[in-house]
Formats: sequence, structure tokens, C-alpha cells
Amino acid sequence: MTKMFSFEGRRMSTWNPFTGCSFNCSYCWARKLAEGKLERNYPNGFIPEFHQERLKVSFKPGDFVFVCSMSDIAFCKTTDFALILERIRLHPLTDFLLLSKNPAAFRGCVKYPSNVVLGTTIESNRDYGLTKAPPPYQRFEALKDKVHPRKFVSIEPIMEFDLIEFSDWLYEINPEIIEIGADNYKNSLPEPSGDKVSKLIGNLMMHSINVIQKAGLERLN
Repeated sequence: MTKMFSFEGRRMSTWNPFTGCSFNCSYCWARKLAEGKLERNYPNGFIPEFHQERLKVSFKPGDFVFVCSMSDIAFCKTTDFALILERIRLHPLTDFLLLSKNPAAFRGCVKYPSNVVLGTTIESNRDYGLTKAPPPYQRFEALKDKVHPRKFVSIEPIMEFDLIEFSDWLYEINPEIIEIGADNYKNSLPEPSGDKVSKLIGNLMMHSINVIQKAGLERLN
């Protein structure tokens, strides 16, 4: 498992019982790692693949775990996803984040454990056509649904957006955490100004939403 960002004093770790994705986002850091620096660990590249042997991992109470950071859970077979949830249920004192750029896929489960947080990535309210994933508006519509009360939104890499509309989307989703990050991998994306990002963060904080600003965001100032 690897480490991600911190939230409320807890360092988020990752767990990858399923890897790979077919959305082909042009800015995907995970695919670049799997097909480059970490290719020895990914002999099948970024083809979606379940790793049942990784279900044996145990977690400590109070841990915050990003499940399948090197994939999109939407490509996981229903039977394999059920096994992942079964393992999660064995650790009720650990929080688990499930993230997908097709959050409509989350509707397949009858009920999620209370220690699960469901999330999606919404880089902007605008559709730049840089991915085969559902466009931002569809992700917003799916996550604002009442499928599960605990929600998370990743705005990374943040792209140029319309402040009022984007803010309204995020209010309506009402996630317990929003994580914001810049394009740290030099993908030449359409980025907003630092001032505009600060206004967005201010709007979110006024609505009592926890906002995590990742390292590198200061570059936009």
C-alpha cells in the first residue's frame, strides 16, 4: 500500500485489489506509471484486472484507505466488487474511499457499509473531451443521487471552470471531503487562475465543506 494525502490527522493509504481502466484520460498519471516506471509490476499494462490474492490485507482501526487508486472501480466485475465490499465489511472501524469517473456504477449495490465513502472526479463543469468517461454533468447527476450519504469529490487536475455553476454543483452533491489539485504532470491542460481557485475554495468553506488543497496547487497563483 502507498500513501496519499492527510485528512483530520489521518494519512490516506491505498489498496489495489483491482487495477486498470479503459477511460483513457489523456492526463492519467496512473496509466503512465503502469506503462512506464512501474511496468514491471503491471505486465498486462492498464488492462482492468482483479487480484484476489490482495484481499488478504488487514487494516487498522482509524485507517483511511483509497480503494483501487490504480484503476477505475467501474470496470470491476460485479462478483469481484462484491468480494471487495465483503473485505471492507470485516473492518468496520476503517474508512474506505471508492472513486469512479462513472459514479452511476455505484447504483448496483443494494447498500454500502457506513464506513464507505463514494466519490468521483469532476475536474470542471465544462467538458473538454479529454476522456472516454461520462462527461462532468453526468458524474454530477449520478453522485448527487441518494445512493449513499457519504461522498467525496476530487477536483484534480482542476481545469478552467465557471465559478457559479461549478460551486452550485458541489453544494448540491454536498460531499464530506473535496480534494483539489493542479496538473502536476505537465499535460498542458486549460487551467484556471489562482484567484479563481481561491474563490471556489472560499465558496466551499462557507458551506462547511472540508477542502483539501494538494501540493502543487500554489503554482496557479
